[in-house]
Amino acid sequence: MDKVLLLYSGGLDTSVMVKWIQKEMKKEVVTLTLNIGNSNLEEIKEKAISLGVSDAIVMDVKNEFADNYIKKEIFADGMYEGYPLSTAIARPLMAEKAVYYAREYGCNTIAHGSTGKGNDQVRFEVTVKAIDENINVIAPVRDWNMNRPDEISYAKKNGIKIPKDGKYSVDENIWGRSAEGSTIENISNPLEDDVYEWVSPLEETGNGETVDLEFVNGIPHAINGNEFSLEEIVEKMNIIAGRNGIGLINHMEDRVTGIKSHEVYEVPGAMAILHAHKMIESLTLNKYEIDLKEYMDSQWSNFTYNGLWHDPVMEHINDFECSVNKYVNGKIKLKLYKGNMIMKSIESDNSIYNYEKISYDNSNFNQDSARGFIDIYKNNTVYTNNARKQKISVMQ
Repeated sequence: MDKVLLLYSGGLDTSVMVKWIQKEMKKEVVTLTLNIGNSNLEEIKEKAISLGVSDAIVMDVKNEFADNYIKKEIFADGMYEGYPLSTAIARPLMAEKAVYYAREYGCNTIAHGSTGKGNDQVRFEVTVKAIDENINVIAPVRDWNMNRPDEISYAKKNGIKIPKDGKYSVDENIWGRSAEGSTIENISNPLEDDVYEWVSPLEETGNGETVDLEFVNGIPHAINGNEFSLEEIVEKMNIIAGRNGIGLINHMEDRVTGIKSHEVYEVPGAMAILHAHKMIESLTLNKYEIDLKEYMDSQWSNFTYNGLWHDPVMEHINDFECSVNKYVNGKIKLKLYKGNMIMKSIESDNSIYNYEKISYDNSNFNQDSARGFIDIYKNNTVYTNNARKQKISVMQ
């Protein structure tokens, strides 16, 4: 019998898929569950086994996610339309693991739970095909056009325990939490209080707190003088920044599929880390490096959001980002206060800031040279304007 490897969350959608694939497609099912956030792997494994799967694979990959995916996003100051990418960088990891275990377990098909309206179908399928074009990919929710009432009815008929899903459709990993659906879809109404989980509403935050972050080769290395792994730093900064109202983003988003959606993101640690990273960059990189990096950053973010993590151009972009980040070393002290991040101090052994040159308290800068510089610098603008003014005068 043919086998299908199913990316399994334990929720209603993927639980219905198990039975549907078994009964309607007459195929064995192997489930794969990856803990990138706070999944209860043993509970999910037990549920998969109770549904009659031939194998249930569970893995904690938070550390791998931090070191191989979040790290690249920090290098690239990854933002799409103003928010850090969390779901978008998790999908390539999930797809890569799916291909690996599909081969290991002799599965010729991979199934995922994405709908036909969203971005994840693109991210999963482009990644899978980029790695192994011969593996089939199916998306039952999309391909069978099942809506939620259909799924609930099917679950009841087949003895599938229906989980008490939350009010919103939520995707969560250590880098961010996204919520959509339910009352969020009504953009005329303000957000309800139950949207908040990681970030404290501003009226519930206190007098703020100061946090010291140290970066080594572009990556946060220590908090308040204590060294931690990247995974630990992200998780700790989620708590510290979140309780100070940092990182709730109420956002209108342009999806790959051309649909505009209303999304709510909670990304406290990501926002604080990326803000600090950019400040260290501003101290250690020169104007031309920053100009080029901003362009490369935007390209990195767009390719990642659009599901093109494995496009060959990403190798070149990541090489650039890695190269430039070897100079991004230093310490920054941030005051976190009611959603604001205020720089208190900053230092780096790679600092380009020259106090002796910039200070108005000394004369260690030959100001007379500025006159000659401007006399030459103005030429392009002045000559062009004069020529065009003369042409306009003649035409009149």
